[in-house]
Amino acid sequence: MIPVQMLLLSPGDGPGLTPPAPSKGARLLLIDDEPMIAMLIQRSLQKSWDVTWLASGVDALERVKTEAFDVVVCDLMMPIMDGMQFAKELEVLNPSLRLRTMFLTGGAVNDASEQFLARPDVKYMSKPLSMKDLDAALKKLAGLE
Repeated sequence: MIPVQMLLLSPGDGPGLTPPAPSKGARLLLIDDEPMIAMLIQRSLQKSWDVTWLASGVDALERVKTEAFDVVVCDLMMPIMDGMQFAKELEVLNPSLRLRTMFLTGGAVNDASEQFLARPDVKYMSKPLSMKDLDAALKKLAGLE
């Protein structure tokens, strides 16, 4: 489990891990508690997006209060606050951004998550991901295509 306080990897935080260079693209908020997956997504999308990675939905909600994002990518299953709880809170805080949120799942593991993913207002992709498909789906979601 990743500590809630962990926001970004710094150079030297693990073997061969360095944060990607910032881009000048549209703003993407990435929420994932697994650093290796987050780093892979961040590196893959940095040519098109200015990616901000946070390891928890709680931290992401705080960030959304003070910064504007074009889209959100949120892991569905995380400790403390899962993607469904994040979606519920974001719906109140910023309904427009909630509709521009892509959820990532390794598979729905319970009835609640299956029902959530079946909703017409929920956009999601299954892991393993094609980064090209994710990038295209996010551009469409953000109205950039």
